[in-house]
Amino acid sequence: MKEGKPKILVVGSMNMDLIMYNVERIPKMGESIYCTGYEYVTGGKGSNQAYAASMQGADAYLVGRIGTDDNGRALMKQLEEAGVDTSFVVRDEGHLTGLSTMNIDADGNYFSIFASGANDHIKPEDVERAMDQVDFDMVVMQLEMPLETVYQTYGMARQREIPVFLDAGPAMSIPLERLRGIFIISPNEAETAALTGIVPDTKAHTEEAARWLYEKAAPGYVLLKLGSRGALLYDGREMKWVKGYHVDAVDTTAAGDTFGAALAVQYCKGADMETAIRYGHAAAAICVMRKGGHPSIPTAKEVERFLLENKVGRREQNK
Repeated sequence: MKEGKPKILVVGSMNMDLIMYNVERIPKMGESIYCTGYEYVTGGKGSNQAYAASMQGADAYLVGRIGTDDNGRALMKQLEEAGVDTSFVVRDEGHLTGLSTMNIDADGNYFSIFASGANDHIKPEDVERAMDQVDFDMVVMQLEMPLETVYQTYGMARQREIPVFLDAGPAMSIPLERLRGIFIISPNEAETAALTGIVPDTKAHTEEAARWLYEKAAPGYVLLKLGSRGALLYDGREMKWVKGYHVDAVDTTAAGDTFGAALAVQYCKGADMETAIRYGHAAAAICVMRKGGHPSIPTAKEVERFLLENKVGRREQNK
C-alpha cells in the first residue's frame, strides 16, 4: 500500500442543491405538483467528490468556480470544515453560484434541473495553476463544466503522467477522441446510453456499450455504474461484473460521486481495481440510505464498518 495520504485533484461543479422530497412524477408543462418537504444542501458533482475524497482520507483539492453570494460562501464553509483544500476555487464576481433542484421520488430516485452559473466559466488556467503547485496522484473530473476545460485538463494531466478518472456525467454525447488513453471513463446507465447510443438494459447490451466506449476512448478501464446491478469493469480483454450492496435507498443524490471518489482514493492507496470498486460500492450504499448531498457522504471508518458487518452477514447466510 502507498504510504501517506493520496493527493486527489477534483475539477468540477460546485452547486447549492434545493432538494424536494417525495415528488410523485415529472410534471407536464403548465402543471404544478406537490412534494412533502424540501431543504437546501451543498452539492455539485465536483464539490461532492472532493468532499467524499476528504472523508475517505485523501488530501483533496478542488478546482471550481462560485459566485460571491451566500450560496458560494455556504459551499466554501462546508468544504473547508471537511478538510478540502479550496485555495484553487475561484470566486467569480460576474456569475452566481450554480444551483440544482433535485426532485426525489419515494424510492430515492431523482431528476434534476441545473443552472450552471459560475461552473460554466471554469477555465483551463484554473486547473493549470493547481497542477503547477501540487504533485497529484490522480485527477477526478466530470462534465458539469466547459468541454474544452475537460479536454485540456486531461491533456495537462497526461503531460504530467497523472491518471485521470472521468465521471462521465451529466448524460450527454461528446466526442471522445481527445480523451483517448484516459485512465478510467465511468458513466452511469443514462450516461452510457447518451455516450454510446446503446441502452444498457441487458447483459449483452451493457457489454456491447463497454466495448464501444473502449474502442472510442482506449482507456485503461471502462467502468459502467449500473445501480442495483453493480458495476461492469472492462479493460479491453475481460469483462468483470462487480456486485453492489442491496440496501433500502432513501436518496440517491451524491451516490455516484461518492462511489467514484472512494474508488479513486482506495486505488491511490494501493488497492487493486476490483477491491477499490467494492469499497466504492460500500460508500455509495451508505450514501443512498441518507438524505442530502454532503450530509449523506460517509467517513472512511463508516465504510470500513459497513464492509465488516456485511462480510459477517454474508458468512452467516452461507452457513
